[in-house]
Amino acid sequence: MAGLEKRQLNPENAARLGVFTGRVVYSEDEQGNRHIDHVAPDDAGNILVFPIIEGGEIVGEKYRGPKKFFFQKPGSRQTFINGDVMDDPALYDPSGTTALVITEGEPDMLTAIDAGWWHTVSVPAGAPNPPKDKDQREDTDDVEGDKFWFMYHNRDRLKKIRRFIIAVDNDRNGKFLADELVRRLGASRCWFVTYPDGCKDLNQVLMEQGEDAARAVLAEAKPYPLKGIYALADYPDRPPIETYSTGWPVLDTIFRPFLPAFTVVTGLPGSGKSTWVMNLAFNLADQYGWKWAVFSPELPVVPQLRDKLRRIVSGVPLDKMTPPVLARVDRFINEHFVFIDFDVAGDGDQDLTLEWLMERVYDALMRFGVRGFILDPWNEVEHAREKFESDTSYINRALRTVIKFGRRHGLKTFVLAHPTKDVGKDGKARVPTLYDIEGSAAWFNKPDFGIVVDRPNANADRTSIHIRKVRFEGTGDKGEVVLQFNRDNSRFEQLNASQYIMDMQ
Repeated sequence: MAGLEKRQLNPENAARLGVFTGRVVYSEDEQGNRHIDHVAPDDAGNILVFPIIEGGEIVGEKYRGPKKFFFQKPGSRQTFINGDVMDDPALYDPSGTTALVITEGEPDMLTAIDAGWWHTVSVPAGAPNPPKDKDQREDTDDVEGDKFWFMYHNRDRLKKIRRFIIAVDNDRNGKFLADELVRRLGASRCWFVTYPDGCKDLNQVLMEQGEDAARAVLAEAKPYPLKGIYALADYPDRPPIETYSTGWPVLDTIFRPFLPAFTVVTGLPGSGKSTWVMNLAFNLADQYGWKWAVFSPELPVVPQLRDKLRRIVSGVPLDKMTPPVLARVDRFINEHFVFIDFDVAGDGDQDLTLEWLMERVYDALMRFGVRGFILDPWNEVEHAREKFESDTSYINRALRTVIKFGRRHGLKTFVLAHPTKDVGKDGKARVPTLYDIEGSAAWFNKPDFGIVVDRPNANADRTSIHIRKVRFEGTGDKGEVVLQFNRDNSRFEQLNASQYIMDMQ
């Protein structure tokens, strides 16, 4: 296998994985256009064939040819190459002594195997392109969906593995792949590698500095710093907090969302807090391509939540939508929102627990790569308090579970919680605070942002967005912004200058 020897790889180890050489066989369609028909085994061929094996059965093939000519056999299952090593119980040992090495391509996988790291897999299709800016994105761009199907497909295997070494390319696409792997697997289980200067991947280290150097890259992998005390050199380079626009410039002056962040939203019934959060989710999806997992048991997905989203996305009333507009709107919703539905899931015989809900969010993360999660409202989840555990202790523990999950996986998490009935006692409703949420002061202490939505006059539809808690400098300030709710399209809109003047009068 000349291609392997050129990269200084051991053909015997490759053969043990079923790798062989072949040649492309072409055919012509009825119009006379020439296209690839299949790859036939050929000892003198210039195509390396990597079988994709799952459970001992071949479920696809990956082809590598000259000049970065990569493709897969049509119908190949999107799963890890050499993925059956993930079934080795040694990877499940709590000590984490045996790690699963994840590489970006087959040459790096074989380099690690040649260096003695037998538990190594490769992602099936290399590193995807990072998401593009809004103006450059195409409707078919599914970077965080099907491109990471191999993660969702192997989610049960991956849950059991105690340690991962992420050894992907040191370039823009590779860094995006590494970030997404770590986000889905959890930083606490992931270790990162450092390549020698001038080398961007493991195979280049082998070719330029030898097998010992490649082995050392993996042996010297470091954990992502989470606990204990570390030297500065132990930390991977990370940018400062990146904030995002809410889509309302006036609100951006006091509230700048970031990832990961935990946000609590409260407000009186009828204040519009659920609709405002869905507006914000749409703005972030529209501007940045974020995908959301939504759990809203008080509002049936069809038709209520669906129709609300249709109005928000289109900006027009339902009866004004033409069939082409409706098709475009539904396509956007399907691409950016997934819904967690307890009844549809067929789990009616069990309690709707926080644990059940977080399992569904994990599935949405692995399958669709969601960036945000909305729980609306908190009181709809059965809260299993331990014996002798107070409400305050339970809420602190439950919120820690949600926050820890969101931080581990880089999610923007919104929890909507109702204030107590005392806020409207004796018919004298006031603007609630985070301390008015039933159960614990943790509702103020725990979040990165605390927001109160208030609509003092239901007839005017002026809605006040109060930012009551901002944890990190540079992500916002305490303050209030007034938005106008448009009943026709369920959107919250900025007031113009004349409207502000009228309000002041």
